Amino acid sequence: MATPESIHRLLSVAATLLDHAASEIRDAKLAPVRENIERVGEALAEISELRQRVYAVAPELMPEYLKQPSEHSESNRLLTRYMFQASEYELAGDLESAVVTFQEYITLEESAFHRDIAAGEIERLRNATGI
Repeated sequence: MATPESIHRLLSVAATLLDHAASEIRDAKLAPVRENIERVGEALAEISELRQRVYAVAPELMPEYLKQPSEHSESNRLLTRYMFQASEYELAGDLESAVVTFQEYITLEESAFHRDIAAGEIERLRNATGI
């Protein structure tokens, strides 16, 4: 029997699978990479909208982290912007510029958590290229 819980569970699985698909599209360089990843992103956004509808009828299913306003919303926005730019460089094969983009971000960011994410991306890129 379909319930908000079963719908939520299925949407969660679908979101996880789509996230993995986007990673594989990137890694396999399935052309056109950017367009394909954007399409997966659009599907993820639709799933997010559906989840919000589930939370409206079954608020107990909403994870705690979504119930609280983020204290790092500005940091999240800035990191998203820099990650997008770095991913553009990475897709173009310019890994050095991607590293520089993350280094610039680190100098602007106050949140240690977000700086650590950027540092992890720098390490990943350096390990991939030896730069």
